[in-house]
Amino acid sequence: MSIPLLLGLAYAVVAALLLSLNLQTKYRRGIKIAAILGVSLLYIGAYHGAQNLRGWAISAAPPNPFKLHWAVVEEPDKARGTKGAIYILGQRLSARGVAIGEPRLFRLPFTPELAEQVDDALTKKEDGRDLEARLSYKAATPDEVDDIQKRDGQKSRPDSAGEEERLKLNFRELSAPDLPPKSTSQ
Repeated sequence: MSIPLLLGLAYAVVAALLLSLNLQTKYRRGIKIAAILGVSLLYIGAYHGAQNLRGWAISAAPPNPFKLHWAVVEEPDKARGTKGAIYILGQRLSARGVAIGEPRLFRLPFTPELAEQVDDALTKKEDGRDLEARLSYKAATPDEVDDIQKRDGQKSRPDSAGEEERLKLNFRELSAPDLPPKSTSQ
């Protein structure tokens, strides 16, 4: 059974219990109305909470390392007010470079450097190469932070002595997995 079907059955049972409460008990009308409103709010909250079950991108970091299947770079758009994002379809890799589990869609925050890395990786991917990606955080020097802020139209920070962490993806080609030797038995 799928999760949405199980949730539907669970809510049908809750609704039946609520109907039984309203018909069989002599609670005050206010308590019965509060129970109806509570269950109705539960339905609405569960519907919005179940949106993550529908295959939408999650805003978590991908596993380390992962196999890159594809990516989409959505650049920021000031006219629409979007911040931009990088969507990565990746699959966890074992220590031997074998894909484990099912692919998952991850949403990373947009940065020009990360977008450039992903675009370069997609060019290699279009050439038919399988790529492994490793996630790391690089500390930006104060000068790099100031350059990025000037390029993006932001004012320089007053505390230019601090450091910022930036997300970085390192891509490399996946080697063919080691296969066991062929048996020559007949």
